[in-house]
Amino acid sequence: MSLGLQLILSTSLVTSTAACSWAHPGANPYRGDPVRALADFDLPAATRAKLRALMSAHRHTDVAIITRDDIVGDHGYFDLRQMHSGHGKVCHGDVDRSAWSAMRRERGLVYCADDACVLVPIICNNVSLVSRKPEQPAALDDSPIDISPAAGPPADVPARVSPDVGVMDFLPAPTIDGALPALSDTPGVAAGGGSGVGSGGIDFPVAGYPIGGGVLPCCDSGPVVPTAPASPPPVLVVPEMPASWLMLAGLAAIALLRRRPR
Repeated sequence: MSLGLQLILSTSLVTSTAACSWAHPGANPYRGDPVRALADFDLPAATRAKLRALMSAHRHTDVAIITRDDIVGDHGYFDLRQMHSGHGKVCHGDVDRSAWSAMRRERGLVYCADDACVLVPIICNNVSLVSRKPEQPAALDDSPIDISPAAGPPADVPARVSPDVGVMDFLPAPTIDGALPALSDTPGVAAGGGSGVGSGGIDFPVAGYPIGGGVLPCCDSGPVVPTAPASPPPVLVVPEMPASWLMLAGLAAIALLRRRPR
């Protein structure tokens, strides 16, 4: 082999694997058939057949936005490489987009089968290979769960009394001499509330349970029985005379006074 031929082969090998610059999207579009361009990619035969079927049927799996620093659609993509361009040129290395403006945006159709993805930019049809980023697992929330609303009221808050439960169920048993315990020993009873013992009764302000007038009589022995509230005395309503009768009575009195002899 001559020295000139060796130099040519070595030069072609270097240029084919070097990175290529994609500085001007749309300036040198690919004019060939994108499906036939898959023959230049090093892909398994079964994967290449699936990609050809998708591209022939125009069934892209994603639409990605290509920027200078990223390729994002429903999935993320990276490692843009082996781009086909006009005049039959194929870059078998990485595709450099560092010359793009930070505001540049280009759309591309993505076709994925197995672990391989093909990107076809709409502006130029430059068929390329691209890799899909692995899916990020959802972050686990390790913050403590607040279950206090479902845990009920605190221990120092008296429970509400159901209407189906009698007041006697909340009173402790009488002492040996038959006297009732102090208010502070009675659960659900506010100490010092109501009328007190000195007025002849014990006030039970238990929330959720209506008790007549709110006062239970106290006795020396025996059970404590709630009493019904005393009925108020009847109110007598005196009928009022109409105004016309009052006027007539006044006129009659004036007439009688005028007729009296002086």
